[in-house]
Amino acid sequence: MGLAPLLRRIAVLEASSRAVSDWLALAALYAEAERLDPGDHRLPANRGNVLWLADCPQQALRAYWHASTLRPGDPVVLLGLGNVHLDQNAFELAERAYRRSLDLDPAARTAWNLSQLLIGMERFAEGYALAESRWGMAEHSPWRDPSCGWASSPDQLREPLLLWSEQGLGDTLQHLRWLSPLLAWRGSAAGPLVLEVEPNLVQLLQAALVPRSALLEVRAKPAEGPRPWSGRHLSLLSLPWLLGGAPCPQGASWLSSSAWRSEAPWPVRQPRVGLVWAAGRKLEDPVTAREYHRRSLNTTALGQLIEGLDRRGAEVVPLQFGVDLDQAAPWRPLMAEGPPADADFAVTAAAVADLDLVITVDTAMAHLVGAMRRRGWLLLPHAAAPRWLRHRQDSPWYPSLRLFRQPCTGDWSGLVEQVLQQLDRELGEGPQPPA
Repeated sequence: MGLAPLLRRIAVLEASSRAVSDWLALAALYAEAERLDPGDHRLPANRGNVLWLADCPQQALRAYWHASTLRPGDPVVLLGLGNVHLDQNAFELAERAYRRSLDLDPAARTAWNLSQLLIGMERFAEGYALAESRWGMAEHSPWRDPSCGWASSPDQLREPLLLWSEQGLGDTLQHLRWLSPLLAWRGSAAGPLVLEVEPNLVQLLQAALVPRSALLEVRAKPAEGPRPWSGRHLSLLSLPWLLGGAPCPQGASWLSSSAWRSEAPWPVRQPRVGLVWAAGRKLEDPVTAREYHRRSLNTTALGQLIEGLDRRGAEVVPLQFGVDLDQAAPWRPLMAEGPPADADFAVTAAAVADLDLVITVDTAMAHLVGAMRRRGWLLLPHAAAPRWLRHRQDSPWYPSLRLFRQPCTGDWSGLVEQVLQQLDRELGEGPQPPA
């Protein structure tokens, strides 16, 4: 096949690719194209891109290095190198690649990637300032227009203010920690403060935000789009940029309710363990689809975890929602009843408060458990999102979480074995033999 028809075939496949097998097939086609046109640096760069989407960091790194020898100093290749270094927990190399890319082309996407890396390196002021570059990304569609009525200085935060949620539910739950310093900054004489969030968060936040304030109102985002607002407004994710300071409040959680059960002493002989095994299922975009697959347990590891918990006398309560709940169908007899399928976060939080431990992958549940300061074990890929730092078993964001990481890329079974061994140590007894 000639180069032109091969490139047309690649374009067709790229437009519909979502699965790992698709990206690997594309990598093979790009390798064939490279043989036909060995001097075009874009071909190995694109091969690196699809190998990265397939979660093959070592192969992607070799492809990007080859592209960089053909075209030294290409900003797109350097961005790809930064992404791969991040996947290898090589934060310093990733920073160097991102900065070199930005020097050549100040692209908003590269700046955003670097901002998240800097936050993961605990360089918070620099990271949060750079995170404001996200408004320049073509794919970013803010709920409200940041160019009109935006609160751009700390003093403007004392005016009538509308805060709105941005990006995922986990990001919202994490950034609610800044409400306490915001309320302290505004004082009692400040204007009204409205928090505009997804409907399934409203009841939880109305009941459980700490500290509570008569000046704070929680509203649901209307389905028809944002309603007019005459005062200042700001994304919740931009609060740390304006307020600064450490992101880790001391003392109590920022979500609490007198209606929730007090946390029971640990360990208990037969713990009630909540379980979430799949991350947010966003498959329309290749990057978010990649994160879904990287963060979610495969079926083998899920069965290993449920059976292991059951043998140790734990009552397993499913907290998973959506179609991924069906993944656990073979083990349904080993699990208790979970919250109803249409439960909002208020119902889910009440269920969490009634458990002894929650084991979850990197999704909104981890942030909910951490914000409630309840005991949680977080299951992470070998190279997790930068917010979870590197190598550590604890999180400065959430003191009540313990982190477990894959021993190597894709090794969920090895991680599950770590979890079960830790449970044995804490319960002081091993698994019971099958009946």
